[in-house]
Amino acid sequence: MNLADVLGYTGTVLVILSFLCNSLIKLRILNAIGAFLVTIYAIMNHAWPVALLDGFIVIINVFQLFKNKIQI
Repeated sequence: MNLADVLGYTGTVLVILSFLCNSLIKLRILNAIGAFLVTIYAIMNHAWPVALLDGFIVIINVFQLFKNKIQI
């Protein structure tokens, strides 16, 4: 198993675990980290559609986290 595989599996596990969170903030943080790792994995493997999708997921999660922080 190489570094790219470790990043991909770790990211996938984090995304799955994020859906078990009761807190929306924790869900977004875990999901963003997991999607970021999957994005790196996809880039390393030249899987551009996956990189694009997960990259947008990271951006959306980070945007929503900052948006919610401003509202609090």
